[in-house]
Amino acid sequence: MQICAVIPTHNHHTALADVVSALRANDLAVFIVDDGSGMLARDAISRLHNPQHGVTVYRLDENCGKGIAVMKGFATAKRHGYSHALQVDADGQHDLARIPDMLRAARNNPNAIITGKPVYDDSIPAGRKFGRWITHFWVWVETLSLHIKDSMCGFRVYPLDSTLLVWQREGVGAKMDFDTEIMVRQYWRGVDVVHVPVNVIYPDGNISNFRMWQDNVRITLMHIRLVLGMTLRLPGFVLQGCRWQRAPQNAGRHLTSPRFSAKSDTSPARHWADMDERGMYWGMRFLGWIYKTGGRWLCLAVMFPVIAYFFLTGETARKASRKYLRKMARVNGTHPPRWRDSFAHFWRFGEAALDKVAGWTGEMKLDDIVLPAGHDSIFSFIPKDQAIVLLVSHFGNIEIIRALASRDRDFRVNVLLHQKNAARFGKVLKKLAPESQVNLIEVTEIGPDTAIMLSQKVEQGEWVVIAADRVAIGARDKTVMVPFLGDPAPLPQGPFILAHLLGCPVYMAAAWRNNGRFEIAWDKLADRVVLPRATRTEAITDYARQYMAWLEKRVRAHPLQWYNFFDFWARPEDDNDQE
Repeated sequence: MQICAVIPTHNHHTALADVVSALRANDLAVFIVDDGSGMLARDAISRLHNPQHGVTVYRLDENCGKGIAVMKGFATAKRHGYSHALQVDADGQHDLARIPDMLRAARNNPNAIITGKPVYDDSIPAGRKFGRWITHFWVWVETLSLHIKDSMCGFRVYPLDSTLLVWQREGVGAKMDFDTEIMVRQYWRGVDVVHVPVNVIYPDGNISNFRMWQDNVRITLMHIRLVLGMTLRLPGFVLQGCRWQRAPQNAGRHLTSPRFSAKSDTSPARHWADMDERGMYWGMRFLGWIYKTGGRWLCLAVMFPVIAYFFLTGETARKASRKYLRKMARVNGTHPPRWRDSFAHFWRFGEAALDKVAGWTGEMKLDDIVLPAGHDSIFSFIPKDQAIVLLVSHFGNIEIIRALASRDRDFRVNVLLHQKNAARFGKVLKKLAPESQVNLIEVTEIGPDTAIMLSQKVEQGEWVVIAADRVAIGARDKTVMVPFLGDPAPLPQGPFILAHLLGCPVYMAAAWRNNGRFEIAWDKLADRVVLPRATRTEAITDYARQYMAWLEKRVRAHPLQWYNFFDFWARPEDDNDQE
């Protein structure tokens, strides 16, 4: 680690020589950036230029602002091979005896910003003290944290790489808004902040470069920018378990099971499948807490910027949604979709994600369910004591049935998950309701061990649940082409082969939100799936056609409840990214 010192100055020169001496006493090279000082100060500052003894002065002919001066110094330090820079104000306010403590903290925390935590005496003006507390409050809002104790202190050690990266990619306030904004934006990127208590005084005759009207307006605009920036980053914050990520371009772009393809998006993205499971858990606990505290509408209000963010940045998913909605419009004979129809599609998916949390945390009540005609209990049509294979899809919210059914302690459900992101999401849901009787089984292929294990589950009268409208289990699984919404679509053979091997009744189920309540569809596909060896593919195709005809009726009636956000009709040989 190579540390130097950078001093921005505009008309501060009376204490500057003492500041330089204190820095040189700690064996630090010093870069002074004269930010367009007047003639008297300019001459005094220029006399300190002595490169042979580690002091270099650079002059900006016009006053550009503190932020410009600091970043000019940082860029110069970087060119000279330094990795870190101690920023020191030129007016002598800070207790320079703490320089060794700052350097020690920087060496112990090389990726962090080391900042002075001011300890004021009675010399601080009351107005300045009040203004700092206002900024503290807004920084806590902007970071959703109380971690940053002071964001305005001009006595800091910066890691140059991360600081210059933020400056180049995001831009930061050039004047008195610099200190706060550069710290908040780096904190969003996961750069830690370490505080070192530092005595701060306001010397008699001290010249202040703070312009009351202009700089207060500038700081207000800065806080507006940061609050808006925090809102846009909120999805990543929630999905990371209420922790800021390492880089804003890697914010969580994808929600859960719909295929938001990271590979096809226009900028680098981090798929939920690659996120930390613990982070997802706490993010969903956060949603659950909001749901319990303020109800569904407050939770939706909090989620609105999240959904808007995904809609605006998820180009692949947005195009897939429009393509699907255009196909649905042709089939149903309705008007072509507009952008707001696609946004409504995203919004319904956000609602579905919230309903999953509500169902698994016990917030979903039986009164919210519209049972099929002639039934007064969910178990009056759902077989509880019989082994079945249940075919489900990415239509509506099948977790509602799972969550409600799993409240019975004697009822066991085995859910096969063959996509990494769905598996992790399912595990998080399971953590929200550890008492549930749902067993989540992540599989990549049905081998002998898996088949034996599932056969044992069936012998014990348990359910086996599998999605029949998406990628087949296992890389070698084949597909069959069946009609769906007027065009042939590939469907995996795996669920039907599995049902044949297990030899138990096969049901089709769906649940979806309609007018504030959930409707349930539940029908039997076959008492047993039979696949004659000689006509196996034809038999699978027939079962798949029956299932998709059943599903199409529900999808056509409620088109915004279909959550396959990828080209569902692409043939496997044309789309190798469906796994």
